[in-house]
Amino acid sequence: MTRDCDILIVGAGAAGSYFGWQMARRGYSVVIVERSERASVGKRLDVFHIDSVKFAEFGVPPPDEDSPEFCVILEKGISYSPEGKHPKAVRYPFHVMRLPLFLQRLFTLAESEGAELEFSTEFTRLVHQDGRISGAVVRRGGEELTVRARLVVDASGINAVVRTTLPVGYGVENFKTAPDEKFYVVLRYITWLDPDRPRTVDSEGWTFYKAWVAPSFHERGAIIGIGATGSYDHAEEIFREFAAAITLPPHQVDKIERGVTPYRRPPYSLVGDGLLCLGDSACLTKPFSGEGVTSGWTLCKIALEVVDQVLQKDEYLTADSLWPVNVRYFRDQGAKFAGILATVPSAANVSKRENSYLFEKDVIFSEDDLTEMNRDFEMHLTTGKILRIVGVIFLGLLSGNYSLASLKALLRSVRISGKIRGHYERFPEARSGFTSWVDTAEDLWRQANPKMS
Repeated sequence: MTRDCDILIVGAGAAGSYFGWQMARRGYSVVIVERSERASVGKRLDVFHIDSVKFAEFGVPPPDEDSPEFCVILEKGISYSPEGKHPKAVRYPFHVMRLPLFLQRLFTLAESEGAELEFSTEFTRLVHQDGRISGAVVRRGGEELTVRARLVVDASGINAVVRTTLPVGYGVENFKTAPDEKFYVVLRYITWLDPDRPRTVDSEGWTFYKAWVAPSFHERGAIIGIGATGSYDHAEEIFREFAAAITLPPHQVDKIERGVTPYRRPPYSLVGDGLLCLGDSACLTKPFSGEGVTSGWTLCKIALEVVDQVLQKDEYLTADSLWPVNVRYFRDQGAKFAGILATVPSAANVSKRENSYLFEKDVIFSEDDLTEMNRDFEMHLTTGKILRIVGVIFLGLLSGNYSLASLKALLRSVRISGKIRGHYERFPEARSGFTSWVDTAEDLWRQANPKMS
């Protein structure tokens, strides 16, 4: 059996559903296939958050505050040193929401514009014509269906089931995200045992442990989250250290959820002939938080404009015609994320004493720095701020609160980070310059972190 459409999207998560909805609004025929049942999509992690300002930016209606989807508006977050001291307030509001119900609303929006969603339907293999992608074979209930499309979109999440089947040399890397390239998140949904305790409406975070306490979906509830690279066992080990260092009020654990996000650089190209990668399949999570919905929508918004323009003129989307997606993404958000990712080794390896010292002295972990990172994906380092950071760290060396090894690692990562960000900001305008650009990028990533190359 065969069918035709303009856009075939594999994966009905936040990126795939949003892109399908917006393409259908533009009048294109859209088919979204999702391997899970409709009712179970997004149930791996129940609660998530979106920057409140992003609803207007991406044209997504915010949830009604009396709907089951809505939990609370988180007006501020507070970050602490490893000992729970030196609080820093980040006043940047987020909507806390229930992910399965949010996705159900996206499905309804997409279907209202004519998009067709097929659940319990699994991607099997790509279909090629004249050496180029022209659709895919999908399976449902033991039956195979060939869907011919002008564009196939991989929005299948961290497993990237489409991208990882690409032939070598197609122009988009087909790597699989390795265990040590993932961020492992464990969420404990709890109930405070003190009946008079006010509802949790702000978040509290401890950057050294990558731990946080955030609002949940009921009055006496909250979420204790922990994140770590490497494995769930490593995340649980860090949680035990956190629980021993920070005394939380009496509570009971109601349920535990686990999930992973990619924690590595994206493919150097996100497009090929008849192909586009979105969301976790493109490794677009924020390097400082692991959140990927709005960062994925940033790429979606760029791709919507480019794909619409090309489809109005051409029957088939080539890598050359889709190339502006790469240019616009990597020169902006992609460059910022690459620069942050390059600093991860030095930031992750500071000691508890050094982390506490930086909190105490209001350097790197100041309220302005933390707000800028959430809002702008970068810290605005003026000459005065740089001189202050240098001065504080130098005093830390003299007092024994900061080590020479950590200073050297910090300076090295800042140097390489700047080079990597600058290199991405010069992403080649045309594919003709791509090979040499990749060669330089590979060398820079090897200097920053060999695992990222």
